[in-house]
Amino acid sequence: MHSLGNSIRKRWHSLTVSPGRMQKLWGDSYWKQDGAGDRSVSCNHCPRLDADSQQCTVNFGTPLRKCVVASVEAHLQNCKDKKVLEVGYGRFSLGKNLVNRSGGIWSGIEPQQPRDKVPSLGKGGYGHATEILFPDNTFDLIYGIQTMEHWGQQCTGGTREPSCYIECMAEIYRVLKPGGSIYFDVPIHFHGHEMFIMADFDKIKSLFHESRWQNVVLEKWRYDSEPLERYAPYEKLFPEWDMEISSYSREAIEKAKGEPIYLLAITANKVA
Repeated sequence: MHSLGNSIRKRWHSLTVSPGRMQKLWGDSYWKQDGAGDRSVSCNHCPRLDADSQQCTVNFGTPLRKCVVASVEAHLQNCKDKKVLEVGYGRFSLGKNLVNRSGGIWSGIEPQQPRDKVPSLGKGGYGHATEILFPDNTFDLIYGIQTMEHWGQQCTGGTREPSCYIECMAEIYRVLKPGGSIYFDVPIHFHGHEMFIMADFDKIKSLFHESRWQNVVLEKWRYDSEPLERYAPYEKLFPEWDMEISSYSREAIEKAKGEPIYLLAITANKVA
């Protein structure tokens, strides 16, 4: 999936994405409510499915990456007049382009930037989820694309200490305006902190205390992949699982290996 053609298609989509077109594509309800009160976005009902060809119209990336693109389109296509912060912006610019083109002001923090590169409104710079170099109540929206699962990850290659999720959420809460919203997407049954590998929704939801957060929604993308192919955990992932997972039984881990890889989108609002 790392071919030159794949990279060109990814860059072209990011450069040409139209917020107006995305608002039309994702304007209707694209999810179904499940029994637990969470949302599920099946491939069969996703606006990105071409029903005639039975293919996803995101024409680059793994099945997981296609869902990342679709979910970002759905959640970030209208940021008019909003101050928006991306946590861990890396080199994936789709979110940034959607924010700016829809009338928002994008800013970003990234731990791999030099420490002396201080972020400011409209620019990116150094920072991470436990060190956001902005004043209280600055942003209307804070988001992260495939970053949250790494904050508390144990297997960091010795590059940093794992972060505490309670501290991360407290810092995000601090710089978010009352009533402001968050969007984070994470892979499930793939990599990162053990609660995401193990799809521990109770533990994930516990990060959002009701005194601080409301309207917490977990949205499962591609858990039901029909009519597209199933994307399953594979052997290359399991050594990291063995290093990362310590709070779950071997039986539970083996069961997780038989589940599909899918995307979880998390949204919530800071209590006003």
